[in-house]
Amino acid sequence: MTNSRYTLTACGSDGVIAVHEPLAALAATEVRVAVDYSMVSPGTERHYLQQVRETGEHLPLGYCAAGVVHAVGAEVAGVQPGDRVVAMGWKIATHSNWIQVPQRLVCKVPQTLTQDQAILATLGATAVHAVDRGQLQAEERILVVGMGLVGKMLSLVAACHDAQIWVADLNPAAIDPGLPVQVLDLMAEPGAMAGQFTRIFLCIDADISALFPRLLALLSPEGNGLGRSRLVNVGRVSLTLELSPQMGNIDIVNVSRCGNGYRDDAYHHGLKSVQCPAGEATVERNIARCLDYLVVARQWLEHLQRVEMDPDQALQHYNCAGFFAPGINLIKHREE
Repeated sequence: MTNSRYTLTACGSDGVIAVHEPLAALAATEVRVAVDYSMVSPGTERHYLQQVRETGEHLPLGYCAAGVVHAVGAEVAGVQPGDRVVAMGWKIATHSNWIQVPQRLVCKVPQTLTQDQAILATLGATAVHAVDRGQLQAEERILVVGMGLVGKMLSLVAACHDAQIWVADLNPAAIDPGLPVQVLDLMAEPGAMAGQFTRIFLCIDADISALFPRLLALLSPEGNGLGRSRLVNVGRVSLTLELSPQMGNIDIVNVSRCGNGYRDDAYHHGLKSVQCPAGEATVERNIARCLDYLVVARQWLEHLQRVEMDPDQALQHYNCAGFFAPGINLIKHREE
């Protein structure tokens, strides 16, 4: 084992570079992981790259990784050296060859999943949380707007709930061929699809002021038999909105990240507990649940487009105008 690591880091106007630094001492509540893969989250990372260019600060990129446990702190339970794990955490599970992760942000990988499959559960925890927040019921007809990584994972999780899934994306290349979904053209008039959806999940980064009336027209005024129809935001959207009786009875729900306890450092390290609202779960529980969904829906994984690259190739993508192509972009840090 080396005593140093590299991390792909946004450095203001200098773009993204590999920063080398010594490994820190392992805390009692941390797990040290030798990273096989990290995964790019294009929407989130593009957002922060733009901020960093304006502020000039240095920001380590990435928050989704898969690898093998090398060492554990004295207070860590549940994993041990040699275990295959996924790990997450902003500024924690970075695009690095070594990471040190609080114990609640690490989860063991089932034997039936490969590392490049299991890593999807990190970002997929957001999809699990969104399905909880949307109170999705079996057999509902849903529309997923935006087939980036979160949209893909939300569709997969919804399929495990026996939902009828329609998807929409302005970029046809983002919709993987072979998936058991129907494709909807949001630019066309609703027509026969008016009032046919009980849940619409927004997995995009956009102003939806012009789109909003079309989305309302697609939602069922009757709901799903247990509750009202819901418009669920899982991305970053903005709109000019006038609430009125003419809108009808719908629920608008905003989903924040991947579960209760995330972005709470004391919780990550196991130093406190959090209270979950009914029907919701903690971040580590959502990662574990998503791993289970990946096992059940392995046939979906065969259709999801993947691109693997080494760190130097990733740096080229970060620093070029084209950024990363649609699909799953994995950075391979070592041989499995």
